[in-house]
Amino acid sequence: MSLSEVKEPLGMTGAVLPQIEALYVHIPFCLRKCNYCDFVSYPLEILSGQEYCQALVQEIKLYHKHLSPRQKKIKSIYFGGGTPTCLPVFALIFLLSEVQNLFPVAANGEITVECNPLTVNQEYLTTLKEAGVNRLSIGAQSFDEKLLKEMGRSHGVRDIIKTVEDARAAGFTNISLDLIYGLPGQTKEQWDDTLKKATALPVTHLSVYGLHLSSLSPWGKGFEDGSLTLPSEDDSADLQEMAMDYLETKGFDHYEISNYALPKFFSVHNRVYWNNGNYLGVGLAAASHWADIRQTNTSSLAGYMSKVQAGKFPVKDWERLDRETIMAETVFLGLRLLYGFDTLSFKKHFGVDFMEKYQPQVIKLSRLGLIKQSESRVSLTKQGIFLANEVFMEFLP
Repeated sequence: MSLSEVKEPLGMTGAVLPQIEALYVHIPFCLRKCNYCDFVSYPLEILSGQEYCQALVQEIKLYHKHLSPRQKKIKSIYFGGGTPTCLPVFALIFLLSEVQNLFPVAANGEITVECNPLTVNQEYLTTLKEAGVNRLSIGAQSFDEKLLKEMGRSHGVRDIIKTVEDARAAGFTNISLDLIYGLPGQTKEQWDDTLKKATALPVTHLSVYGLHLSSLSPWGKGFEDGSLTLPSEDDSADLQEMAMDYLETKGFDHYEISNYALPKFFSVHNRVYWNNGNYLGVGLAAASHWADIRQTNTSSLAGYMSKVQAGKFPVKDWERLDRETIMAETVFLGLRLLYGFDTLSFKKHFGVDFMEKYQPQVIKLSRLGLIKQSESRVSLTKQGIFLANEVFMEFLP
């Protein structure tokens, strides 16, 4: 089968995918749905985990047929969800082995697995480590018991601590925690306590996200009907600034709007996204981007399984990006990185001088104190971080 059968514009006879830098593998199963979540996820019991893993391998093989013979080893594999560790460990190991046979990872590459504290123990994590996984992303979200319950999280604070301890005992040296601020009723004292407890653990990376609700989530529906109250934008910004200031004192580099890491522990996988690189997403509702193509898989579990089992690409939507959009996305994705993006690389790639192309935007944003320039780099100021979306909008065609 060719990509053209899903009306994919790269699917001409003999079409070859460009160099793929990273692979995202979506595991759409969770212990239960959290109150803030609108991700595509299901209870594991509705489908065999092994059956879904087999379908993932089939999808990856469809793309593998279109790879360039000179495809290099990729930089990263990221197992996200959902909760990948809802799967039995043997299923994840099978999947990782099959994926690496088709997309080998470079010697200095990164293999990440997201996990929920209640789905792993030291034995499970040791098995992952021995199979080649070298980075864990743990969905902690908060170190406040009350907030965890209100979010609908199944774990408690002690479970987070135990998971980090088990991960270290299993040999993991690259451990990330997810944290959320701007929760309903969250106080500065609660957030300060969460930051202190997170950094007291032997973790190397923190992803710190402001709460954003979709109308599809239980909390989103509550906010729309007035039964749920959220902190004001100013209050959420205060919590964000608390994290920025405190984590700096603990040696964490604020290298991306929502991400902090100790030196040498920046996320390899996410930097492919922020540098507008070529990545392939497989699994239910997974997104991909390469060259001028962006596409998303179907979010129907039954539809995904039936298409892949029939040897068809499970793509639901795709679009061909025009040159103006690609340039704009390169700019604002690069601006997510706190060290900014390289204007010389921009000119080399597009044959256009950044300052000539976006002079009005640069002048306006510089006068507002939202961006700054240093030699060949353009980056956000501290104020620009808080108003990042407004900055990005300036560069859209």
